[in-house]
Amino acid sequence: MKKLFAAAIPVALAAFGAGEIYSYTFLRRGSPLLERAFGRKNHSEEYYAYRYSTADRLRKSPQQVLEMKSSRGEKLRGFYLPSPNSNGKRIAFIVHGYRSEHAETAGMFLDMYHSRGFDVFCPDHAAHGESEGQTIGYDYYESIDCLRWINVLRERFGNDVQMILHGFSMGGATVMRMSADCPENVRFIIDDSGYTSAEHLIKPRLGSFYGPIRLMNRVFGGYDLRDTNALPKLAGCVKPIIFVHGRKDPTVPFAESELAYGAYTGPKAKLFTDDARHIETFYLYPREYEALIDEFTEKYFI
Repeated sequence: MKKLFAAAIPVALAAFGAGEIYSYTFLRRGSPLLERAFGRKNHSEEYYAYRYSTADRLRKSPQQVLEMKSSRGEKLRGFYLPSPNSNGKRIAFIVHGYRSEHAETAGMFLDMYHSRGFDVFCPDHAAHGESEGQTIGYDYYESIDCLRWINVLRERFGNDVQMILHGFSMGGATVMRMSADCPENVRFIIDDSGYTSAEHLIKPRLGSFYGPIRLMNRVFGGYDLRDTNALPKLAGCVKPIIFVHGRKDPTVPFAESELAYGAYTGPKAKLFTDDARHIETFYLYPREYEALIDEFTEKYFI
């Protein structure tokens, strides 16, 4: 009996560890245990203060709350912030990243887009912010849901509405994965700090746990991490794309944007910076960032 008990301990510990890793990686509730062990800040206090203050300002701005059902039946919320200078036909559709939410991403760009006559739309993904859901899709479900949001916006504001798709981190991967399936309403796309495949991020971090965790996600999450690969979609895309990334990004390797930029053969531009960390390029280089958006707007909007 003692031998049997001793043999069961490693199995139980491995099962417990796998469960915590799965929760930490894929589930909304996360893992407080692993968060304490591995969670850390990757930015300066000044950057966080800037990001939180702009998020707070967005939450206090006049807005409409839209709702729809996700591809899995969860209630999703999106936030529409009209510009005082808007004609109601230009929308910057901002797509947030992993374990983020609409305000802390879109807040940084609200004034910039409003000053150019763009309304801002920023949804919360399933399992994030004010939306329902428990499982994070790493762009697999998010890209499907954002395409559904585009249809909601077209129904509400007319088929002649024009959009910029602007995604960050997981949101960057999401807009790349949407790229071949977007309607004409999307005039161009911005991928800021996105990855080409979640497998590229997760596999090195999980090591020997990767195989079991991937299998668990296929069973409980309903998708395979290999299905998050955005490169096949880029191969079928004809939309103009701006690729943005900092070489000091500790979260999504800069090599991911190099790979995406090199693979994409359509109209494109890049803003690759030496000193920006994850999603810091606009904070450090606002004029260069704005100049590219202005250039593409002038060229590709009707």
